[in-house]
Amino acid sequence: MRAPFALLAALACAATGGKAAAQSYWAYVAAESEDEVALLRYDAGGDLVVEKTVTTGWLAAEIEAPHGLAIDPAGEYWYLTLGHGFPNGRLVKYETGSDTIVGVADLGMFPATIAVPPHGTLALAVNANFHGDHVPSTVTIVDLETMFPIADVVTCTMPHGSRFNADGSKHYSACMMDNQLVEIDGATLDVTRRLDLIANEPAPAPMDGHMAMPPPAGANCSPTWTTPHPDGDRVFVPCNRGDAILEVDLASWRVTRRIEAPGAPYNLDLTPDGKKLLATLKGSAKLGIWDVETGEPLHFIDSLIPVTHGVVVTPDGRYAIVTVEGIGGDPGTVEVIDIEAGARVASAQIGKQAGGIVLWKMEG
Repeated sequence: MRAPFALLAALACAATGGKAAAQSYWAYVAAESEDEVALLRYDAGGDLVVEKTVTTGWLAAEIEAPHGLAIDPAGEYWYLTLGHGFPNGRLVKYETGSDTIVGVADLGMFPATIAVPPHGTLALAVNANFHGDHVPSTVTIVDLETMFPIADVVTCTMPHGSRFNADGSKHYSACMMDNQLVEIDGATLDVTRRLDLIANEPAPAPMDGHMAMPPPAGANCSPTWTTPHPDGDRVFVPCNRGDAILEVDLASWRVTRRIEAPGAPYNLDLTPDGKKLLATLKGSAKLGIWDVETGEPLHFIDSLIPVTHGVVVTPDGRYAIVTVEGIGGDPGTVEVIDIEAGARVASAQIGKQAGGIVLWKMEG
């Protein structure tokens, strides 16, 4: 899904004789405890501005919890999961620019993160079921033209971190309660492999209605995200309860490296060249940046407030845009980080519990 953005960045650079042009970036950010999505613009070297606030949901008496965000490769539509409903959550399709609703699909119990492959015809939403029993849940597959749910694929207990690889051939999600990484084939839409991240060996499919088994004493991961590397050979998984980021080799289907990440890593992203790995450290209110080749930390940047949540890297690899939830009735915050300098360069407040984030476009 980075290809259109990478091409845009290359054309912009060529048009200025190889010098980086002044850029503007737009991102949608969900405020989960406010039933709002904010559209923000950052002008490089300037301010981060809230251009618009979109009210979400239908239930006046309940916060419907806008959570996960995704955008289609052409940038014409954006997609939002609403975690609460009667009883299930929803996937809502919006037109970019006008930000009007053009379609709705029913999902499962508390849908969280969502992924759209490069061909843009499907969405895969993980039904995390945060507030229900710890039993195996599903990934709902939605046809984005008709907004019709075409399948519910049973994966694991409390799935999270829905992400496709670069060519859309494989989808990855993590199981927060089962400590598993799950792979779905992008063509057949079937589960192809499960990896037990604690035992570091293939895991069996869950039994119907079987509650998650607790991890061995002294061992836990609680993976919360998945980020495939652009080279297609590996995927990174944060252990939110293990203070580490795991690198899984896709050929051997084993954890081959453990990168120390103190502070409860939560969400991840990579620079487009695959050289730097970024993680929000939810427990320590920081953004961490690592060198992918060496695994060494480059920067730890303090957030203005707790609790760091989402992170997305701009297509030119210059900036990270980070969401910070806040606590209680505090407003959420969105921060822009200069990746090379490891410094915050701009911030803006939005609604309570800023969480899900997706980059819409880059111009300049």
